[in-house]
Amino acid sequence: MNDLELKIIIRLRNHHRGKDNAIHYKELAIDLGINERELRDIVSNLVIDGKACIGSNCTDGYFYIVTDEEYQHTRNEIMSRIKKLAKRAKGLRLSRMFDKQLEEPKQLNLLGV
Repeated sequence: MNDLELKIIIRLRNHHRGKDNAIHYKELAIDLGINERELRDIVSNLVIDGKACIGSNCTDGYFYIVTDEEYQHTRNEIMSRIKKLAKRAKGLRLSRMFDKQLEEPKQLNLLGV
């Protein structure tokens, strides 16, 4: 774990425990002197690697999960996003197949068929 990862974990564990004490990602990025994208990537990797139990939401920001309810809510939000992304991917695949079907007659017309 690098110094910046450790700094983020300590900051959240000591000052932003629980959803009610969340900090907006823009504010945290400024405080840490990094850009927002870098912060989001680091937090995501900390969670993916099992190094920190960090929750987030659009309105409140990042917080260190301290209750089973916060954990379950955060997990449910992630699972909901996964389902929505899966539906979007399926729709994209279907629309691509539809587009290809529309292109086939044009190609036949160009060949004089």
